[in-house]
Amino acid sequence: MTRERPVRFVHRVAYLGLRLGLGVLGALPERFAYAAMAGVARLYFACARTRRRVGLANLALAFPPQEHAWTRRERLRIVRQGTVSAFQNILDMLHGQRWRARGRLLERVDITEFSQLGIRAPFLGLSSHLGSWEAAALTAAFVEREVHVIGRVPRNPLVARHLRRQREACGLIVHDRRGGIRPLARALAEGKVALQAVDQNQRLRGVFVPFFGRLAATERSAATLAVRRGVPLVVAVCVRVAPGFRFRVRVLGPLHPVRSGALHDDVVATVRLISAAIECLVREVPDQYLWIHDRYRTRPSAGADDAGGD
Repeated sequence: MTRERPVRFVHRVAYLGLRLGLGVLGALPERFAYAAMAGVARLYFACARTRRRVGLANLALAFPPQEHAWTRRERLRIVRQGTVSAFQNILDMLHGQRWRARGRLLERVDITEFSQLGIRAPFLGLSSHLGSWEAAALTAAFVEREVHVIGRVPRNPLVARHLRRQREACGLIVHDRRGGIRPLARALAEGKVALQAVDQNQRLRGVFVPFFGRLAATERSAATLAVRRGVPLVVAVCVRVAPGFRFRVRVLGPLHPVRSGALHDDVVATVRLISAAIECLVREVPDQYLWIHDRYRTRPSAGADDAGGD
């Protein structure tokens, strides 16, 4: 277990500000709250010149101008809307917890695709920053009763403690990124479900595989776990289908990890499978993807092959 940081005055001030902000957001009517958050996201997007440039460059990789005759205005709209969707995850967490507490979460989240898949625990669920990752985690926990996830723990210990309590009440057991793969392995061994988001830049210990045609440093721990344990992989996202807290689960899988006996090669091949599945989902709803994340910030060393190194 990660040692908790000491609580300082600045932590208390930030925590009180967060609770006040969440309380105000939670008190607003759902449609108004989502519209207000969209306004905040658009303001951020208008001011964040570097992020805007990164987003447009990433979109051009995925949808080259020579193949997709979108105007610059349309490309800006897609990247902006993806930013709005990301900001609205804060509201998805608040409203999702309410619908879950009422036992009515599935009135707002259509899980037909997942139900038809017929897969049962244990399995390793893989998500991305597409649509609502907060709704995806809450829905998984609602359906499976207990789900283990790897997440970034806030540096503020009061905020971290509050979020942990909120999520554990919903059946989400969150493990810190540092050393978090071990409790995920234990959960799978106990017949439970594990989740991990795997589509962001990995500064350390990633493998380089193509993502929209360019090598990207990619999370390997989930693939390593699947290869070693032989558990199936399910790539799933919650796609927004209407204003407010309304979603449809979109699923690809089950994907089966490559298990030839050569661990490194099998892990890289499995990471390629996962990245290709995420690409497929992003292409379906590009205006709900977090394009402004600098996915290609970490570059392979000179002479690295397509698979990249550790």
